[in-house]
Amino acid sequence: MKMLPRRDGMKIGRLGWLVWILAGCGSPPPVPPVEIPDAGAWWDADLRGCLPQGATPRTIFQVVERINALPHPVSVACVVASLPRPLTLVATTSVFSAQPADGRRSPRVFLMIDQLILSVVPAGAGAKLLEFSELITAPSRTLKGELPFPVTAALPLEAPFTHVLMGQSQTNCALCHRAESPHPSIDGGFVSAGFRPDPGNLVPLTELQAELGKCDPAAERERCLMLVALLGLGPVKQGAFSTKFELFIQ
Repeated sequence: MKMLPRRDGMKIGRLGWLVWILAGCGSPPPVPPVEIPDAGAWWDADLRGCLPQGATPRTIFQVVERINALPHPVSVACVVASLPRPLTLVATTSVFSAQPADGRRSPRVFLMIDQLILSVVPAGAGAKLLEFSELITAPSRTLKGELPFPVTAALPLEAPFTHVLMGQSQTNCALCHRAESPHPSIDGGFVSAGFRPDPGNLVPLTELQAELGKCDPAAERERCLMLVALLGLGPVKQGAFSTKFELFIQ
Protein backbone atom coordinates (compact mmCIF):
# COMPACT_ATOMS: atom_id res chain seq x y z
CA MET A 1 0.00 0.00 0.00
CA LYS A 2 1.40 3.36 -1.02
CA MET A 3 0.67 6.92 0.02
CA LEU A 4 -0.29 9.47 -2.58
CA PRO A 5 2.44 12.09 -3.04
CA ARG A 6 1.73 15.73 -2.30
CA ARG A 7 1.82 18.09 -5.26
CA ASP A 8 5.09 19.60 -4.06
CA GLY A 9 6.74 16.19 -4.40
CA MET A 10 6.91 15.49 -0.65
CA LYS A 11 5.24 12.49 0.91
CA ILE A 12 2.94 12.90 3.84
CA GLY A 13 3.21 10.40 6.69
CA ARG A 14 1.91 10.07 10.21
CA LEU A 15 5.35 10.83 11.66
CA GLY A 16 5.45 14.13 9.79
CA TRP A 17 2.23 15.31 11.39
CA LEU A 18 3.46 14.25 14.84
CA VAL A 19 6.65 16.27 14.37
CA TRP A 20 4.53 19.29 13.37
CA ILE A 21 2.50 19.10 16.56
CA LEU A 22 5.50 18.50 18.86
CA ALA A 23 7.30 21.45 17.28
CA GLY A 24 4.62 23.74 18.68
CA CYS A 25 3.20 24.90 15.37
CA GLY A 26 -0.27 25.54 16.73
CA SER A 27 -3.34 23.41 16.11
CA PRO A 28 -2.98 20.12 14.22
CA PRO A 29 -2.82 20.54 10.44
CA PRO A 30 -5.53 19.29 8.06
CA VAL A 31 -6.09 15.57 7.74
CA PRO A 32 -3.50 14.03 5.38
CA PRO A 33 -4.41 12.11 2.22
CA VAL A 34 -5.66 8.56 2.60
CA GLU A 35 -3.36 5.64 1.86
CA ILE A 36 -4.85 3.66 -1.03
CA PRO A 37 -3.69 0.57 -2.93
CA ASP A 38 -1.60 1.22 -6.05
CA ALA A 39 -1.73 4.99 -5.65
CA GLY A 40 -0.38 6.83 -8.65
CA ALA A 41 -1.22 3.96 -10.99
CA TRP A 42 -4.87 3.34 -11.76
CA TRP A 43 -6.09 6.94 -11.39
CA ASP A 44 -3.16 8.63 -13.10
CA ALA A 45 -4.49 8.67 -16.68
CA ASP A 46 -7.81 10.18 -15.56
CA LEU A 47 -6.66 12.84 -13.10
CA ARG A 48 -3.01 13.72 -13.76
CA GLY A 49 -3.92 16.33 -16.38
CA CYS A 50 -6.42 17.92 -14.00
CA LEU A 51 -4.00 19.00 -11.25
CA PRO A 52 -4.48 22.67 -10.40
CA GLN A 53 -3.02 25.65 -12.15
CA GLY A 54 -3.41 29.17 -10.89
CA ALA A 55 -5.45 30.54 -8.01
CA THR A 56 -8.35 28.87 -6.24
CA PRO A 57 -11.65 29.73 -7.99
CA ARG A 58 -13.87 31.72 -5.62
CA THR A 59 -16.88 32.54 -7.80
CA ILE A 60 -19.14 30.54 -10.10
CA PHE A 61 -17.73 32.40 -13.11
CA GLN A 62 -14.18 31.46 -12.06
CA VAL A 63 -15.14 27.78 -11.80
CA VAL A 64 -16.48 27.89 -15.37
CA GLU A 65 -13.21 29.48 -16.47
CA ARG A 66 -11.36 26.64 -14.72
CA ILE A 67 -13.51 24.03 -16.50
CA ASN A 68 -12.78 25.66 -19.85
CA ALA A 69 -9.04 25.55 -19.13
CA LEU A 70 -8.98 21.83 -18.26
CA PRO A 71 -8.37 19.13 -20.90
CA HIS A 72 -11.64 18.12 -22.56
CA PRO A 73 -13.73 16.11 -22.05
CA VAL A 74 -13.89 17.28 -18.44
CA SER A 75 -15.37 15.08 -15.70
CA VAL A 76 -16.71 16.22 -12.33
CA ALA A 77 -13.78 14.40 -10.69
CA CYS A 78 -11.36 16.36 -12.87
CA VAL A 79 -12.83 19.67 -11.67
CA VAL A 80 -12.50 18.56 -8.04
CA ALA A 81 -8.93 17.34 -8.62
CA SER A 82 -8.06 20.76 -10.04
CA LEU A 83 -8.81 22.57 -6.77
CA PRO A 84 -5.81 23.51 -4.56
CA ARG A 85 -5.59 21.86 -1.14
CA PRO A 86 -6.57 21.71 1.62
CA LEU A 87 -10.21 21.15 0.73
CA THR A 88 -12.88 21.87 3.33
CA LEU A 89 -15.66 19.28 3.07
CA VAL A 90 -19.11 18.57 4.51
CA ALA A 91 -20.87 15.30 3.60
CA THR A 92 -24.55 14.43 4.01
CA THR A 93 -26.83 11.49 3.23
CA SER A 94 -29.77 13.70 2.27
CA VAL A 95 -31.63 12.53 -0.84
CA PHE A 96 -34.00 15.50 -1.09
CA SER A 97 -32.11 17.33 -3.81
CA ALA A 98 -31.59 17.41 -7.56
CA GLN A 99 -28.25 15.86 -6.58
CA PRO A 100 -29.21 13.18 -4.03
CA ALA A 101 -26.75 11.19 -1.96
CA ASP A 102 -26.36 7.52 -2.87
CA GLY A 103 -26.28 6.23 0.70
CA ARG A 104 -23.61 6.70 3.38
CA ARG A 105 -20.89 5.21 1.20
CA SER A 106 -21.51 7.86 -1.49
CA PRO A 107 -22.87 10.93 0.30
CA ARG A 108 -23.44 14.34 -1.18
CA VAL A 109 -20.25 16.29 -0.51
CA PHE A 110 -20.08 20.08 -0.21
CA LEU A 111 -16.74 21.76 -1.00
CA MET A 112 -16.58 25.04 0.89
CA ILE A 113 -14.39 27.80 -0.58
CA ASP A 114 -15.04 31.10 1.20
CA GLN A 115 -18.34 32.41 -0.23
CA LEU A 116 -18.50 29.61 -2.83
CA ILE A 117 -19.92 26.14 -2.20
CA LEU A 118 -19.70 23.33 -4.76
CA SER A 119 -21.40 19.97 -4.33
CA VAL A 120 -20.71 16.56 -5.84
CA VAL A 121 -21.78 12.93 -5.35
CA PRO A 122 -19.42 9.98 -5.97
CA ALA A 123 -22.17 7.71 -7.35
CA GLY A 124 -25.85 7.57 -8.17
CA ALA A 125 -28.30 9.85 -9.95
CA GLY A 126 -26.37 13.04 -9.17
CA ALA A 127 -22.87 11.81 -10.00
CA LYS A 128 -22.78 13.59 -13.37
CA LEU A 129 -23.73 16.97 -11.90
CA LEU A 130 -21.74 19.79 -10.34
CA GLU A 131 -23.90 22.16 -8.30
CA PHE A 132 -22.95 25.71 -7.39
CA SER A 133 -23.96 28.07 -4.60
CA GLU A 134 -22.38 31.50 -4.09
CA LEU A 135 -23.22 33.69 -1.11
CA ILE A 136 -24.52 37.01 -2.40
CA THR A 137 -26.17 38.71 0.56
CA ALA A 138 -26.13 38.01 4.28
CA PRO A 139 -27.07 35.91 6.03
CA SER A 140 -27.80 33.15 3.53
CA ARG A 141 -29.02 34.34 0.13
CA THR A 142 -27.14 32.48 -2.57
CA LEU A 143 -26.77 32.52 -6.33
CA LYS A 144 -27.27 28.98 -7.60
CA GLY A 145 -26.39 26.99 -10.69
CA GLU A 146 -25.72 23.52 -12.04
CA LEU A 147 -23.77 21.86 -14.83
CA PRO A 148 -24.06 18.36 -16.34
CA PHE A 149 -20.89 16.41 -17.18
CA PRO A 150 -18.84 15.46 -19.07
CA VAL A 151 -18.14 18.88 -20.59
CA THR A 152 -16.83 18.41 -24.12
CA ALA A 153 -16.33 22.02 -25.27
CA ALA A 154 -15.81 25.50 -23.86
CA LEU A 155 -18.82 26.85 -21.94
CA PRO A 156 -20.23 30.36 -21.77
CA LEU A 157 -19.75 31.83 -18.31
CA GLU A 158 -23.49 31.89 -17.68
CA ALA A 159 -23.94 28.15 -18.45
CA PRO A 160 -24.59 27.12 -14.80
CA PHE A 161 -27.47 29.60 -14.62
CA THR A 162 -29.10 28.86 -17.96
CA HIS A 163 -29.03 25.12 -17.23
CA VAL A 164 -31.40 25.50 -14.25
CA LEU A 165 -33.80 28.00 -15.84
CA MET A 166 -37.49 27.10 -16.06
CA GLY A 167 -38.83 29.63 -18.52
CA GLN A 168 -37.67 33.19 -17.91
CA SER A 169 -38.94 33.87 -14.41
CA GLN A 170 -37.63 31.08 -12.18
CA THR A 171 -35.28 28.11 -11.87
CA ASN A 172 -35.77 24.53 -10.79
CA CYS A 173 -33.87 25.47 -7.61
CA ALA A 174 -37.04 27.28 -6.50
CA LEU A 175 -38.70 23.90 -5.97
CA CYS A 176 -36.74 23.64 -2.70
CA HIS A 177 -35.21 27.06 -2.07
CA ARG A 178 -37.74 29.71 -1.16
CA ALA A 179 -37.95 33.43 -1.96
CA GLU A 180 -36.21 33.22 -5.33
CA SER A 181 -35.57 36.50 -7.17
CA PRO A 182 -33.46 37.61 -10.15
CA HIS A 183 -29.85 38.52 -9.51
CA PRO A 184 -29.48 42.31 -9.83
CA SER A 185 -26.69 42.19 -12.41
CA ILE A 186 -26.35 38.65 -13.85
CA ASP A 187 -28.76 37.92 -16.69
CA GLY A 188 -30.45 34.57 -16.06
CA GLY A 189 -29.01 34.32 -12.53
CA PHE A 190 -31.39 33.83 -9.61
CA VAL A 191 -30.83 34.19 -5.88
CA SER A 192 -32.72 32.27 -3.19
CA ALA A 193 -32.49 31.09 0.40
CA GLY A 194 -29.65 28.74 1.21
CA PHE A 195 -29.89 25.78 3.59
CA ARG A 196 -27.54 23.82 5.81
CA PRO A 197 -27.82 20.02 6.09
CA ASP A 198 -29.68 18.33 8.91
CA PRO A 199 -26.99 17.35 11.49
CA GLY A 200 -28.60 13.92 11.73
CA ASN A 201 -27.62 13.23 8.11
CA LEU A 202 -23.98 14.29 8.29
CA VAL A 203 -21.24 11.79 7.43
CA PRO A 204 -17.92 12.32 9.29
CA LEU A 205 -14.90 12.96 7.13
CA THR A 206 -13.15 9.95 8.66
CA GLU A 207 -15.96 7.69 7.45
CA LEU A 208 -15.64 9.06 3.92
CA GLN A 209 -11.89 8.50 4.03
CA ALA A 210 -12.51 4.88 4.99
CA GLU A 211 -14.59 4.50 1.82
CA LEU A 212 -11.62 5.62 -0.27
CA GLY A 213 -9.32 3.24 1.55
CA LYS A 214 -11.43 0.24 0.55
CA CYS A 215 -12.64 1.44 -2.87
CA ASP A 216 -12.17 -1.04 -5.73
CA PRO A 217 -11.55 0.80 -9.03
CA ALA A 218 -12.04 -2.41 -11.00
CA ALA A 219 -15.65 -2.52 -9.78
CA GLU A 220 -16.51 1.19 -9.33
CA ARG A 221 -13.98 3.24 -11.23
CA GLU A 222 -15.95 6.50 -11.46
CA ARG A 223 -16.86 6.43 -7.78
CA CYS A 224 -13.29 5.69 -6.77
CA LEU A 225 -11.99 8.49 -9.00
CA MET A 226 -14.25 10.98 -7.24
CA LEU A 227 -13.10 9.79 -3.83
CA VAL A 228 -9.48 10.15 -4.92
CA ALA A 229 -10.19 13.64 -6.26
CA LEU A 230 -11.81 14.63 -2.97
CA LEU A 231 -9.56 12.90 -0.45
CA GLY A 232 -6.43 11.49 -2.03
CA LEU A 233 -4.62 14.42 -3.63
CA GLY A 234 -3.79 16.49 -0.57
CA PRO A 235 -4.95 17.33 2.94
CA VAL A 236 -8.62 17.95 3.70
CA LYS A 237 -10.51 19.58 6.55
CA GLN A 238 -13.86 18.86 8.18
CA GLY A 239 -16.11 21.81 7.39
CA ALA A 240 -19.33 23.15 8.88
CA PHE A 241 -22.13 25.34 7.60
CA SER A 242 -22.81 28.64 9.31
CA THR A 243 -25.82 28.47 11.61
CA LYS A 244 -27.07 31.58 9.78
CA PHE A 245 -28.20 29.22 7.03
CA GLU A 246 -31.66 27.81 7.59
CA LEU A 247 -31.77 24.17 8.63
CA PHE A 248 -32.97 21.82 5.91
CA ILE A 249 -35.08 19.16 7.59
CA GLN A 250 -36.38 16.28 5.51
